[in-house]
Amino acid sequence: MRPFFSIELVPKDPLWKLAIASTVIEKAGFDGIWVSEHFFNRNSLVSLSTIALHTKKVIVGPAVLNPYTMHPLLIAQAAASLWELAPHRVRVAVGAGDGLALSRLGIRRVRPVETVMKAVADIKNALSAEGVLKTYNTGDIKVFVGATGPRMLEASTSVADGVLVNWSDRDMLEKAITMIKGKAPEKFWKAAYLITSVHEDAAKARKTAIPFAAYLMVGASPQYLSKIGVDEGFRLKVEELLDKGDWESLYRISDGEWVDRFCVWGEPSKLAELVEDLVEKGYDEVVFAGPLGPRFLYAVKKISHIIKRIRREFLKKQAPR
Repeated sequence: MRPFFSIELVPKDPLWKLAIASTVIEKAGFDGIWVSEHFFNRNSLVSLSTIALHTKKVIVGPAVLNPYTMHPLLIAQAAASLWELAPHRVRVAVGAGDGLALSRLGIRRVRPVETVMKAVADIKNALSAEGVLKTYNTGDIKVFVGATGPRMLEASTSVADGVLVNWSDRDMLEKAITMIKGKAPEKFWKAAYLITSVHEDAAKARKTAIPFAAYLMVGASPQYLSKIGVDEGFRLKVEELLDKGDWESLYRISDGEWVDRFCVWGEPSKLAELVEDLVEKGYDEVVFAGPLGPRFLYAVKKISHIIKRIRREFLKKQAPR
């Protein structure tokens, strides 16, 4: 199977802009569109309904919904309803959610691995032929898990149809694919979810990436943060600035190498090299997530060139000699 490439849209813009963006993405040759879910942006499912009505081929889905804010049966119901707008083009990703966002809602993230796996099982059961949603034709909706930690990654291989590995750190992506290959069944889908910011001006690309990288950093495990040289005091400071939305102060203190661990930023050639390596390592899908870059259309165009070249090279390797 040839590599599959998707873009994540962050629904911070009006729905009419998301509709235009989705048509641009589809025409640029991407295979899928994921839409992120955060309470401070537009609702991912309403956004996806708009996108479904303005596209014809791309696979669409939310990434990620979490069972702390949405009951698994309601997630299944939403996916099944979306399927009616985009038949055979729907998938859904479930995860433990953004800890910072959940805390703002007064929600404690208790037993995340167990909670997410039960939700996945409940959603799959509801969408099955024997499930409660018998009025829908939903047998081809795949359920994925959004994961970073080893326990969530390992657990997903026995319950879900695939996993979105939410790392931009090459070392962590390589460790994840090795673990998944050792545990997962053959058809288990492996997607690398890269926070991406491309631009010819590397400084602009980095600045655009910082808020996205910061959200991931404050939710990372203490063990990983210690490994990359981020202490708890700095993490708390970044969390405070994110909570206040004080972007200028965040930019001023974000001169460390930690940003590189949570985002791929810079010229398109840097991104291309990583994507080629991930495809070679065995990832079925690469998702270009986050800001994409300071200029949306520029980023989509450059990333489109990357994926088209990788597809051509893949087909050459598959051709009989």
